[in-house]
Amino acid sequence: MPKILRTLFPLALILALIPASALAGDIALKSWGPRVGISSNPDQIVGGVQLDLGEFAEHVRFQPSAEIAFGDHVNTIQANIMVAYYFPVESNITPYAGGSISAAFYDFSSNCRGFARSFGCDHHDTRIAPVAVGGIETKLSGKTRFLAELQLGFGDLADAKIVAGWLF
Repeated sequence: MPKILRTLFPLALILALIPASALAGDIALKSWGPRVGISSNPDQIVGGVQLDLGEFAEHVRFQPSAEIAFGDHVNTIQANIMVAYYFPVESNITPYAGGSISAAFYDFSSNCRGFARSFGCDHHDTRIAPVAVGGIETKLSGKTRFLAELQLGFGDLADAKIVAGWLF
């Protein structure tokens, strides 16, 4: 199978599986905000933006994000399509768990060290893989929310990522 098809097929499959209710107009921009963190393998500093597009099922939220990361002899641009279940608890802190399909574009520095070695030292590469997500969210003042999140990547994505974010 050509490389482009191997890259795009998993993403197309996930998009096809998003519930019809999510595509029928129940989804709308509820809030947005920045996210920052660190990742392991590659060891990077991560920054980006996230969207809260609301619930398409009870307690199930659609939250895509985009990130840029630097370090470990590679620059990364990553897009994430995340769906998470927010546990209905009577507390200021709401735990959540879910998953994401993430597409990462890697731009390696000219030397072949660190994370680049696992890719055969090519200068660019794109990978799509699933990510397990878990975290907590708490309300601050007004509509502002803070979150802390742990992500475990599969395939050739970061092995682990710790992210803090705010939604306004």
